[in-house]
Amino acid sequence: MNFIKNIIIYIFYILFLFIIQISIINPFFSGYYYIYVITVLIYPKKWNRYLFLFFSFLIGWIMDYCLNSGGIHAFSTTLLSFFNLHFIQFFYRNRFMTNRSNVSIYHLPINKQLLYVFFLLSIHNISLLILKIIKNNDYFNQYILLKTIFNIIFTTVLCMIYFFFRGMKI
Repeated sequence: MNFIKNIIIYIFYILFLFIIQISIINPFFSGYYYIYVITVLIYPKKWNRYLFLFFSFLIGWIMDYCLNSGGIHAFSTTLLSFFNLHFIQFFYRNRFMTNRSNVSIYHLPINKQLLYVFFLLSIHNISLLILKIIKNNDYFNQYILLKTIFNIIFTTVLCMIYFFFRGMKI
Protein backbone atom coordinates (compact mmCIF):
# COMPACT_ATOMS: atom_id res chain seq x y z
CA MET A 1 0.00 0.00 0.00
CA ASN A 2 2.86 2.37 0.82
CA PHE A 3 4.46 1.64 -2.57
CA ILE A 4 1.28 2.60 -4.43
CA LYS A 5 1.00 5.78 -2.36
CA ASN A 6 4.60 6.68 -3.24
CA ILE A 7 3.97 6.09 -6.95
CA ILE A 8 0.89 8.31 -6.87
CA ILE A 9 2.85 11.07 -5.12
CA TYR A 10 5.66 10.69 -7.67
CA ILE A 11 3.16 10.97 -10.55
CA PHE A 12 1.66 14.14 -9.07
CA TYR A 13 5.18 15.50 -8.65
CA ILE A 14 5.89 14.78 -12.32
CA LEU A 15 2.66 16.52 -13.34
CA PHE A 16 3.54 19.56 -11.23
CA LEU A 17 6.94 19.88 -12.89
CA PHE A 18 5.33 19.48 -16.32
CA ILE A 19 2.94 22.30 -15.60
CA ILE A 20 5.87 24.53 -14.63
CA GLN A 21 7.90 23.36 -17.64
CA ILE A 22 5.17 23.82 -20.24
CA SER A 23 3.43 26.92 -18.90
CA ILE A 24 6.37 28.97 -17.55
CA ILE A 25 9.76 27.73 -18.75
CA ASN A 26 9.01 26.95 -22.42
CA PRO A 27 7.16 30.16 -23.32
CA PHE A 28 9.69 32.47 -21.66
CA PHE A 29 12.94 30.61 -22.34
CA SER A 30 12.08 29.17 -25.78
CA GLY A 31 12.27 25.54 -24.68
CA TYR A 32 15.97 25.28 -23.88
CA TYR A 33 15.78 24.67 -20.14
CA TYR A 34 14.45 21.35 -18.92
CA ILE A 35 13.54 21.09 -15.25
CA TYR A 36 11.54 17.91 -15.76
CA VAL A 37 14.78 15.92 -15.55
CA ILE A 38 14.76 16.49 -11.79
CA THR A 39 12.15 13.73 -11.59
CA VAL A 40 14.61 11.31 -13.20
CA LEU A 41 17.49 12.40 -10.98
CA ILE A 42 15.58 11.92 -7.72
CA TYR A 43 13.82 8.67 -8.60
CA PRO A 44 14.18 6.32 -5.60
CA LYS A 45 16.71 3.59 -6.37
CA LYS A 46 14.80 1.11 -4.22
CA TRP A 47 12.02 0.96 -6.79
CA ASN A 48 12.08 -1.32 -9.80
CA ARG A 49 14.61 -0.38 -12.48
CA TYR A 50 12.25 -1.31 -15.33
CA LEU A 51 9.53 0.85 -13.82
CA PHE A 52 12.13 3.62 -13.68
CA LEU A 53 12.93 3.22 -17.38
CA PHE A 54 9.23 3.19 -18.20
CA PHE A 55 8.58 6.37 -16.17
CA SER A 56 11.55 8.05 -17.83
CA PHE A 57 10.32 7.14 -21.29
CA LEU A 58 6.83 8.33 -20.37
CA ILE A 59 8.20 11.65 -19.07
CA GLY A 60 10.13 12.18 -22.30
CA TRP A 61 7.17 11.13 -24.44
CA ILE A 62 4.89 13.64 -22.71
CA MET A 63 7.46 16.38 -23.31
CA ASP A 64 7.68 15.35 -26.96
CA TYR A 65 3.91 15.41 -27.25
CA CYS A 66 3.65 18.88 -25.68
CA LEU A 67 6.55 20.34 -27.70
CA ASN A 68 5.89 18.37 -30.90
CA SER A 69 9.55 17.38 -31.02
CA GLY A 70 9.34 13.91 -32.50
CA GLY A 71 10.80 11.63 -29.84
CA ILE A 72 14.04 13.38 -28.96
CA HIS A 73 13.05 13.98 -25.33
CA ALA A 74 11.87 10.40 -24.91
CA PHE A 75 15.23 9.09 -26.12
CA SER A 76 17.30 11.54 -24.07
CA THR A 77 15.33 11.00 -20.88
CA THR A 78 15.48 7.22 -21.24
CA LEU A 79 19.24 7.48 -21.87
CA LEU A 80 19.55 9.64 -18.76
CA SER A 81 17.70 7.07 -16.67
CA PHE A 82 19.80 4.23 -18.08
CA PHE A 83 23.03 5.91 -16.93
CA ASN A 84 21.56 7.04 -13.62
CA LEU A 85 22.34 3.89 -11.60
CA HIS A 86 25.78 3.55 -13.17
CA PHE A 87 26.72 7.05 -12.05
CA ILE A 88 25.42 6.38 -8.54
CA GLN A 89 27.62 3.27 -8.41
CA PHE A 90 30.57 5.28 -9.68
CA PHE A 91 30.13 8.03 -7.11
CA TYR A 92 29.60 5.62 -4.23
CA ARG A 93 32.54 3.53 -5.45
CA ASN A 94 31.13 0.63 -3.50
CA ARG A 95 28.84 -1.96 -5.06
CA PHE A 96 27.62 -3.05 -1.63
CA MET A 97 26.35 0.46 -0.92
CA THR A 98 24.46 0.66 -4.21
CA ASN A 99 22.67 -2.64 -3.58
CA ARG A 100 21.07 -1.25 -0.44
CA SER A 101 17.47 -0.19 -0.68
CA ASN A 102 18.03 3.28 0.76
CA VAL A 103 20.58 4.54 -1.77
CA SER A 104 19.79 8.10 -2.67
CA ILE A 105 21.46 11.12 -4.16
CA TYR A 106 20.86 12.81 -0.81
CA HIS A 107 23.45 10.53 0.82
CA LEU A 108 26.21 11.89 -1.38
CA PRO A 109 28.36 14.84 -0.29
CA ILE A 110 27.58 18.13 -2.02
CA ASN A 111 30.59 17.96 -4.37
CA LYS A 112 29.61 14.49 -5.58
CA GLN A 113 25.99 15.58 -5.95
CA LEU A 114 27.16 18.45 -8.12
CA LEU A 115 29.29 16.16 -10.32
CA TYR A 116 26.51 13.57 -10.50
CA VAL A 117 23.95 16.12 -11.66
CA PHE A 118 26.37 17.84 -14.02
CA PHE A 119 27.44 14.64 -15.80
CA LEU A 120 23.92 13.27 -16.14
CA LEU A 121 22.58 16.58 -17.41
CA SER A 122 25.47 16.72 -19.86
CA ILE A 123 24.48 13.32 -21.25
CA HIS A 124 20.86 14.41 -21.51
CA ASN A 125 21.52 17.79 -23.12
CA ILE A 126 24.23 16.63 -25.53
CA SER A 127 22.00 13.81 -26.75
CA LEU A 128 19.20 16.36 -27.19
CA LEU A 129 21.58 18.63 -29.09
CA ILE A 130 22.68 15.87 -31.45
CA LEU A 131 19.12 14.71 -32.06
CA LYS A 132 17.90 18.28 -32.67
CA ILE A 133 20.65 18.82 -35.23
CA ILE A 134 19.78 15.55 -36.99
CA LYS A 135 16.01 16.20 -36.82
CA ASN A 136 16.20 19.75 -38.16
CA ASN A 137 18.89 18.90 -40.72
CA ASP A 138 20.86 21.70 -39.14
CA TYR A 139 24.55 22.42 -38.94
CA PHE A 140 26.46 22.32 -35.70
CA ASN A 141 27.48 25.82 -34.74
CA GLN A 142 28.92 27.60 -31.74
CA TYR A 143 25.65 29.30 -30.87
CA ILE A 144 23.87 25.96 -30.34
CA LEU A 145 26.82 24.63 -28.33
CA LEU A 146 26.85 27.75 -26.16
CA LYS A 147 23.11 27.40 -25.49
CA THR A 148 23.61 23.75 -24.55
CA ILE A 149 26.45 24.52 -22.15
CA PHE A 150 24.46 27.33 -20.56
CA ASN A 151 21.47 25.00 -20.26
CA ILE A 152 23.59 22.37 -18.50
CA ILE A 153 24.92 24.94 -16.03
CA PHE A 154 21.52 26.57 -15.43
CA THR A 155 19.74 23.26 -14.88
CA THR A 156 22.54 22.01 -12.61
CA VAL A 157 22.17 25.13 -10.47
CA LEU A 158 18.39 24.63 -10.30
CA CYS A 159 18.86 20.99 -9.29
CA MET A 160 21.38 21.89 -6.61
CA ILE A 161 19.02 24.52 -5.22
CA TYR A 162 16.31 21.87 -5.14
CA PHE A 163 18.62 19.38 -3.38
CA PHE A 164 19.66 22.03 -0.89
CA PHE A 165 16.09 22.80 0.09
CA ARG A 166 14.90 19.21 -0.13
CA GLY A 167 17.78 17.62 1.76
CA MET A 168 15.86 14.58 2.95
CA LYS A 169 15.66 11.02 1.69
CA ILE A 170 12.91 9.87 -0.60
